Amino acid sequence: MNQNDAYRKLRPPEPTQADELCHCSDSPLKLMCDLGYNPVHCMNCNREVPPEQLALSSSLVEAIAGWRDVYDALDRLWLDSGAYEQLAREQLMEIASAVNERGRHVRKVLDGVRRCYYWYFQDPSEADYQPLTLCPVCGEPLQDYPQGLFLQRVCEHDSIVTSGE
Repeated sequence: MNQNDAYRKLRPPEPTQADELCHCSDSPLKLMCDLGYNPVHCMNCNREVPPEQLALSSSLVEAIAGWRDVYDALDRLWLDSGAYEQLAREQLMEIASAVNERGRHVRKVLDGVRRCYYWYFQDPSEADYQPLTLCPVCGEPLQDYPQGLFLQRVCEHDSIVTSGE
């Protein structure tokens, strides 16, 4: 896409570059939005996992895309730092919010294809930010996930993953 194209933001996204795709074999997945189009990522390398490698059903593809659209909208409202920032932040941080419940359901279905975790949002811009040490669902201690590129913490029981940094 040409950076000088005045209409580039209104065009469909280009395919993910090969060097941004996961090449790990059978590593666990995480369902997370990162302002990209494909929210299925590798736990180990943090890159996108090409959906065709997972042989997803059309109903699961629809469920993933539907969740992504809602989560992405809230994420962009939070990043915009405008009138909707606090509302979006609350929805992203509340584990029982509709968007997180929907994502956790999609994660559960995706877990039937390959082990999958749900990325839980934290706001690192908060002045008193501290990475979570307890699962936001069950309250049990999170465990360090040692294979990733950066410190991640997981709850195996609730399939939650979050940043440990």
